[in-house]
Amino acid sequence: MFKIQFMRRFYFIAILFVVFTGCKKEEPVPNTPSPAVQNISGTYNHTVEVNGVSRQYIVYVPASANGGTNAPVLFMIHGTNQTGQYHYSTNLWNSKAEQEGFIVVYPTALIYCHYDDGVERTCTKWAAGDLGETDVNLGALPMCPGQVLNDDVAFFDEMINEIKSEYSVDNKRIYATGFSNGAQMTSRLAAERSDIFAAVAVHAGNLSNFIPANLSSRPMSMVITVGANDGLFTSATGISNPAPIDQTLMNNSGVTAMIQRFLDINGLSNQFTYSSSQIGGVGVGHFNYSTSLSGESNFVQFSIIENLGHNYTNILIDDYWSFLASNTLP
Repeated sequence: MFKIQFMRRFYFIAILFVVFTGCKKEEPVPNTPSPAVQNISGTYNHTVEVNGVSRQYIVYVPASANGGTNAPVLFMIHGTNQTGQYHYSTNLWNSKAEQEGFIVVYPTALIYCHYDDGVERTCTKWAAGDLGETDVNLGALPMCPGQVLNDDVAFFDEMINEIKSEYSVDNKRIYATGFSNGAQMTSRLAAERSDIFAAVAVHAGNLSNFIPANLSSRPMSMVITVGANDGLFTSATGISNPAPIDQTLMNNSGVTAMIQRFLDINGLSNQFTYSSSQIGGVGVGHFNYSTSLSGESNFVQFSIIENLGHNYTNILIDDYWSFLASNTLP
């Protein structure tokens, strides 16, 4: 269901009046601008068709983004077996959007039957690279017979085109953040749509081994976070649980291999500086990569958070937005 504004209804009625009063031959005034798109606060449920498949997403417009001023846009991309509605309901990003005046978009993945470690699962899943592949040694998630993989990058393209036409948005300040499988999808967008997204922040996810780690068309800055107690992270990298949050973490080849793929798409060397901080009383280790191999000023920051498991939490929000908001497309 698309957002319908009062002004559009007004112009439709006006057109009918002209037609039925016999003035249909009158030429429009040259160069008359069309009515500007206005943001009206509220929650809007959208359906868009992509390659013959209906896709759903939610748009949240805070009162602080009302009017015709172009607002930044943030895509919140959910994890496996979740929905856009789930993350909308947590209110983590809606509250921040109200404070800062940006629009939040909550897309929902399609449901697939697939095999994960040999176990059949039927749930929402993003086509982030692993899904539909067959080499399980590289992390493939083979699909059940009869399943057809849809193009999720095309879904994001359609959403962005529609949002630009329906809302007053800042085209240079479109961002994405994702959790788990949604973090994988966010990473794929960083690799393949860096001309659209100004920056991304990913939590508890990687860039799929099936997505080529070629230098992207515009190397961007990224923030990548993971919990030291995230069992999926420690299992995938072969590291002890909980993972250390100091520099010894980089003695693990599984961790460095995961980070290297992010460095490759953003043209950065594997030289890092280490720092630590506290977020809400929790210790965080930061590994900062800022030595560009292509003369850019972008960076990747990988942070590991003490005592955090596999979940997307409110301690991420303020730092994520501070980072994202500081980035703009050239």
